[in-house]
Amino acid sequence: MYLRLSCVAFALASQSVAFGSILPPNNLHLKDNLFSLANMTQAEFDAIVNGVVAQYKPLAKIHGAELVSNNLWTNPTVNASAEQEGKTWIINMYGGLARRPEVTSDGFTMVVCHELGHHFGGFPFYGNEDWGASEGQSDFFATQTCVRKIWRDDKDLNATFANAVTPQEKQKCDYSYQNVDDRNLCYRTVAAGQSLATLLSALNKEGIPKTDTPDTRIVTQTMTSHPAAQCRLDTYLAGALCTQSFDEKVIPGRNISAGQASLKAEEVASNSSCMEATGWVIGNRPKCWYGPKLEFQAMKYSALSVSETKGNKNEVVEPGESVALNFTLANATQRATENVQGTLKSSSKGVTIVKSQAQWPVLNPSQAHAALEPFLLQLDSNVNCGSKVQVELVATSTQGGTSLLKSFLVGKLIKSALGENTTRIGIPDNNKVGIKSEINNPTDESATSAQVNLAISHPFASDLKVTLVTPSGQIAKIYPEERSQAVAFAKSTKSIALAANDEDSKGIYKKFDVKLAAGSTQGIWMLKVLDGASRDIGYLEKWGLTLSKTVCEK
Repeated sequence: MYLRLSCVAFALASQSVAFGSILPPNNLHLKDNLFSLANMTQAEFDAIVNGVVAQYKPLAKIHGAELVSNNLWTNPTVNASAEQEGKTWIINMYGGLARRPEVTSDGFTMVVCHELGHHFGGFPFYGNEDWGASEGQSDFFATQTCVRKIWRDDKDLNATFANAVTPQEKQKCDYSYQNVDDRNLCYRTVAAGQSLATLLSALNKEGIPKTDTPDTRIVTQTMTSHPAAQCRLDTYLAGALCTQSFDEKVIPGRNISAGQASLKAEEVASNSSCMEATGWVIGNRPKCWYGPKLEFQAMKYSALSVSETKGNKNEVVEPGESVALNFTLANATQRATENVQGTLKSSSKGVTIVKSQAQWPVLNPSQAHAALEPFLLQLDSNVNCGSKVQVELVATSTQGGTSLLKSFLVGKLIKSALGENTTRIGIPDNNKVGIKSEINNPTDESATSAQVNLAISHPFASDLKVTLVTPSGQIAKIYPEERSQAVAFAKSTKSIALAANDEDSKGIYKKFDVKLAAGSTQGIWMLKVLDGASRDIGYLEKWGLTLSKTVCEK
């Protein structure tokens, strides 16, 4: 058996192998003495490991795996580790760690739970392809789920820990739990976390961490390696305070089609832990190691209404007019969002915010509400017709806050559809000339932008270049485009009848917006498509053209 001392994850062609450990590599084994006075005996060591593993063996079987432990009492290594070899899920528990003077029997139980967390804890993982939960998540799993499972029936013993925690820690447990038994279990968990954090501080020669001096660092992205001792103590405390239930039959985010490091995996995992995004105010993973990406689900954007309140009364927002603006917010969580308030800001020139504050009623689960009163704005008379006013809503609530960036158009948008060219044309392979397709506009009308609805089937769309030539000679690049230019085309477009040897799941099916320079719109609009690479053939299935302009009444 090889010693697994560091958290590394990789895959071999024949089997998946990964490692996770409670500590980084260290030389504390040099201080170990098999016969030194310790907080536990070998019999207690085995009883703790075997007892915890016995609770999780049935859960491993649900995932088609066998859970085994290597109880290495005589090994001086001050560490513990987890690994998977095919369908065998392993934890390695070393006597060197159990004999450390800082480690209590409860602290050691948490170590076992941490290693099981690598197997069962789920998102966030070490990586997109790795089975192992990150170090921070394994810490969180240990107190949120594992020790709660192991100690829940030890009611008499749990009741002895009320004096083992500080008044502040006791107050936090009492806030999270109403039931006396749950509170006692929380006290015991917090005390065990302090034991383990004290060992972590000895390893890194840091000051002893305390729950009343939390780590104030905020990471920009989730770290998967071992956090600092204070950060880990913060995680133990958060897990102990989190009352969200964890379905142990599911590994949150594992094998998600979008990727287990994706935003979708985080959304799935939010159902199994306390997160600010889902309205929790206590028990959230500390941001000293966890960098959430999920939008605030307890106060999400639903709609924006913009109306003229003082002007020419044509129901169009125009330069020089007063405007009422109201956001509708929705609660996508299972907990009420309370004390919802918002402040409106704008960076657009010529915009004065007359009323910048608003309040919303309580957002109950799955409900949406507009503000009780709208925001009020005043547009200067020199604001350009057709411009967009940018606004930012900074919203807060008891459960957390969010910032929403939106915009609205000054003037009335008028669209004129010029029709479609549905002639199917093959695109010659590796040809610098390409193909041309035309749409004729018989009338000359003003327009500030055009929208091209494009449908091209091709195995490798990146081989293509698409341009639009206006009647006045303006040449506009359509594809490849900036990511922000394109929006997903309607799925119905993909139902175009293609030749039997075409792949209808590949190609370009999008709408593209093109800004137009001054010039005549009457005459031939020409679409050019060329394929600059070899081996792959595609087709221009059809394309459509719509002209747009914005008008304002004086």
